Amino acid sequence: MNLKILGGDLQIESEQFRHLNNYCTSQGLFLTMEWKNGQYWLHSDDPKERPISVDIDRDLQRHELYFKSASILREVPAKAIGVKGGVRPKILDLTGGLLGDSLLFLSYGCEVLALERNPIIAFLIKSALKNASHPLLQKFSFIESEAFTFLETLPNVDIIYFDPMFEDVNEKSLPKKEMRIFRSFVGSDKDAKKVIVEAKKLTPKRLVVKRPRLSATLMDPVDVIFEGKATRYDVYLP
Repeated sequence: MNLKILGGDLQIESEQFRHLNNYCTSQGLFLTMEWKNGQYWLHSDDPKERPISVDIDRDLQRHELYFKSASILREVPAKAIGVKGGVRPKILDLTGGLLGDSLLFLSYGCEVLALERNPIIAFLIKSALKNASHPLLQKFSFIESEAFTFLETLPNVDIIYFDPMFEDVNEKSLPKKEMRIFRSFVGSDKDAKKVIVEAKKLTPKRLVVKRPRLSATLMDPVDVIFEGKATRYDVYLP
């Protein structure tokens, strides 16, 4: 078996385990899932590093605490997705990852639907959601799906948000642990341009593409650009 399970209720006889193990086998991966604090975590390949997942309640509480003393409207991501005054758009996050951006948008007060196509990451998200109870999760939905296929269902959302994993990142600094581990088995989103074209067909109020600040645009022309210190948000309007 290519997938090792330490604790929890995932049984090796289950369809879920076979699905995950078959994926690991097909990709030549050897992964270990550890049950810790009520949910599954993925071991890093480096024994010095802590296991990887997302503590949803903790992250939302951290955002809420921060915004008690800081204005949401001054946040670059908030400006990019169109948060202003009493406006809180409904957002489709095409690349959920470990929900970093999705949880941030939730803390803004937005309704969020997140997608993730990688079965390992999706499993970690589902496990984390079962372990979470924050009230803001009433506005959150998660679906295991690839972006292009889901866009064909014509979702009714205000903002489509896309954070593709691409290869032309700024290599001046080593990517953080989660990104390095993800790259080892998720790889780059080679269909990113196709996804953007499909997303634009839906004419959302905004299509927001997150990029490393110094990287190339995925489609021209970009209507509006919002820049942070390390990140850029390319905004396409209808």
